Amino acid sequence: MWVIALAFWAGAAAMMAVAARRRDGSLREGLRLSGNYIVLMMPRMVLALALAGFAAELVPGELVSHWLGAASGLRGILIASVAGLAVPAGGIVAFPLALALLKVGVGIPQLVAFLTAWEVFAIHRVLAFEIPFLGMQFVALRIASSFMLPPLAGVLAAGLVQVLPG
Repeated sequence: MWVIALAFWAGAAAMMAVAARRRDGSLREGLRLSGNYIVLMMPRMVLALALAGFAAELVPGELVSHWLGAASGLRGILIASVAGLAVPAGGIVAFPLALALLKVGVGIPQLVAFLTAWEVFAIHRVLAFEIPFLGMQFVALRIASSFMLPPLAGVLAAGLVQVLPG
């Protein structure tokens, strides 16, 4: 994880250096925009992480582990696929929720199915953008053609968990 964080910091520093060399105000504008994004996202991140912490503590681990644990197999993958459909929020909620699920014993294949379903069928995106911009016929075709992706991703992850170390 620290390698990824280091890469992000290095990328940000490199962009700041390029902006500073331009001497056209782009460094100041970039810092201003970055500050605005931090002010906008920080409360959301704090709340999302609090949500994840409380979810990990309050979600009944034994029950979740029974239905979505590694031993739940295909049944758990299918349940997780349906559960991923029900998350009406962006990544700021979905990923802390996924972290909480992982901490209470959800299996990796089940978590892959959950996140794949959330990403492919994000209900908030379908209602707010896809239907108004692309129309119901396109959305129905897209959903019908990608309906099996979350379970397939979960099954593939189950196979890879057996083969790959760690």
